[in-house]
Amino acid sequence: MIAEIMKTYSGVLCVQCGEPIPVSARVVSLQEEVMSKESYVPHAFNARCRSCEGENMYSVADVRVFEGEPRKRRSRARSAGA
Repeated sequence: MIAEIMKTYSGVLCVQCGEPIPVSARVVSLQEEVMSKESYVPHAFNARCRSCEGENMYSVADVRVFEGEPRKRRSRARSAGA
């Protein structure tokens, strides 16, 4: 039997709809840097939800690991003049 490898990704929970928002590798490395130091210096970043399109500020302390694959961004219809 072939074992299935479970994929994971780092992200934060959207404050508006509760869906996971994937974060970049830079945010993950910033989190590791902040957590490795003895003194806590707050760091924040901006993220947009792929589900509800809501945007908010999040702390690197809010980043956690989610199982599965990140949700695909909803495609928006473009106008002919764009």
